[in-house]
Amino acid sequence: MRTERQELFRVSREALWPLIADTERLNRETGLPPVRFSFEPQAAGGSILHAEARIRGLTLRYHEEPYRWVRPGFWSVRRIFENGPLAEIVIGVRLDELDGTSTRATAFAAVAPRRRGLGGAIARTVATVGVGGLLTACRTFEAFLRGEARTPYPRHSARPPADAERLARAVAILRAQNVPAALAERLGAHVAEAPIEEVSSIRPFALADRWGLDRQEMLRACLLAVRPAGLLELKWRVLCPACRAPGAALPHLGDLASAEAHCPSCNLRFGPEFDQSVEVSFGVAGAVRAAESGAATYCIGGPGAAPHVWAQWPLAPHERDAPVFCLPPGRYVLRSPQAADPVPVEVIADTAGDAEVTLLPAAPGEDGGGRIELPHGALRLPASGRWRLHNATDGPATLRLESPHGAGDVATAARVTSLQAFRDMFGSEVLSPGVELAVRQVTILFSDLRGSTLLYQTRGDAPSYAAVRDHFAFLRDIVARHGGAVIKTIGDAVMAAFADPADALAAALETQRLAPRRSDPLIIKLGLHAGPALAVNANDVLDYFGQTVNLAARIGAQSLGGDVVLAAALLADARVAALAGETRRELFRVTLRGTGEPTHLVRLWPNADPLEGKIDP
Repeated sequence: MRTERQELFRVSREALWPLIADTERLNRETGLPPVRFSFEPQAAGGSILHAEARIRGLTLRYHEEPYRWVRPGFWSVRRIFENGPLAEIVIGVRLDELDGTSTRATAFAAVAPRRRGLGGAIARTVATVGVGGLLTACRTFEAFLRGEARTPYPRHSARPPADAERLARAVAILRAQNVPAALAERLGAHVAEAPIEEVSSIRPFALADRWGLDRQEMLRACLLAVRPAGLLELKWRVLCPACRAPGAALPHLGDLASAEAHCPSCNLRFGPEFDQSVEVSFGVAGAVRAAESGAATYCIGGPGAAPHVWAQWPLAPHERDAPVFCLPPGRYVLRSPQAADPVPVEVIADTAGDAEVTLLPAAPGEDGGGRIELPHGALRLPASGRWRLHNATDGPATLRLESPHGAGDVATAARVTSLQAFRDMFGSEVLSPGVELAVRQVTILFSDLRGSTLLYQTRGDAPSYAAVRDHFAFLRDIVARHGGAVIKTIGDAVMAAFADPADALAAALETQRLAPRRSDPLIIKLGLHAGPALAVNANDVLDYFGQTVNLAARIGAQSLGGDVVLAAALLADARVAALAGETRRELFRVTLRGTGEPTHLVRLWPNADPLEGKIDP
């Protein structure tokens, strides 16, 4: 029994898609019941999703195939029932953009009864109600997007009341902490008025993007909203590296373990990585606004839950299908839970044609799943055309086309903990002793003072200590301005960490440019390096260890003072190269201790006369 209806909506497809793709809220809004989900792991990879829902006194059990979608124009899902009057249902929606300001939405449902007669009548009703519910939701979304309705979810717009006095006090504290008044007021209103699910898990970068604000400013505001404002709570979550679904929220960084994590949906075990799969998020403080107890779940697999996935296509064993894709140009990753390794691809602008993608089974004796194959090893694909997909394995499989860096709006633990504001406010948030989390990329900056021993000999302990203490404050302020954090001081040396090498270099260059203008202009040696490391707890401080840290210290030792030394390989970063291009450069090679072979380094002189006016102790 198939039903299909179309309607025209006066909003763009790009605006309508995020709302219609959020199937968790969509299912709730259209009156579907809450669902209990469970996963059955499969030997070849992935899991079968089982579900139970209670409708009119009957508990229906079914398994749900992975959603099928191509962003931002199409999704559908198939559910196969184990009991009840229906055998299966396929329901979905297609969005066709007409002129940039209007969209034709086609809602469809195909329902198969378990038996004829009464089952057929129920199938017709379910198909009609399902299609009608999707189009009714689209009308509501249209009214909201056009400013004609306050919320896209009128059936569930009731909000747990916020404590007005606590809320006002928290906003006042934010303003006193130099959070812009407009941002403080807007964040307070959001916490008080937004649907509870939006404020139970606030992703600061995503919220900043949505409001058109600076990400770092939003992150700082959220941190201050935890302490001292008491408006929000800090949460730590481990994300699956494949589907990016979050695990349970943890209240403290010390609750994270370095052992393997497990994603039941992907049936994937992985080691959490500090700068890839550990996320910092926020939730409304319970004293300000109570969260709903035992919040129900309506959907877990829709496209809204995986915004980094542009297309997902399930295939039965040995099935061939040929969907039409139309994609923005750029770099992507082809991935499958049934494949051992992802395949990077590039979509070429202004090209059309067919593309072939085959999922092959693992070779005899191989472990770790099958492999994705493209004809002749082609890694460049047309922007629009028909993709001929073939599942050549004996089991069900799913192919995904993803953004290469996952969800770009994730505030990773490595990025957040490398901020001086976090270190100042949450110094007690450290990993548990013995826990080591991998970091794929961190930039370490080391500073030192030239001739510091002579400084103490000639000036005495008290004046020398005062000069070094002022030097630390000077460096700390510059590091904080450029998005980094001082990790520790060692004698009169400073170790700082940055998430971005360009930010580290900008801080180093500013240090050398400003140092001669100080009242006590000491000669500062600076060096930096970027690469993988381990995040650990060292004496109750979140610290970094590994070869990258060792090399950064040894590169810093090559500084003469007044200059900045870094590995020449870092010039491959466009922003680093641009900053270096504003200085006088010297390339040289040296064999650093522990490397065994010459390392190419570059010395940058940010000042025309780098040592003019400085004091050499």
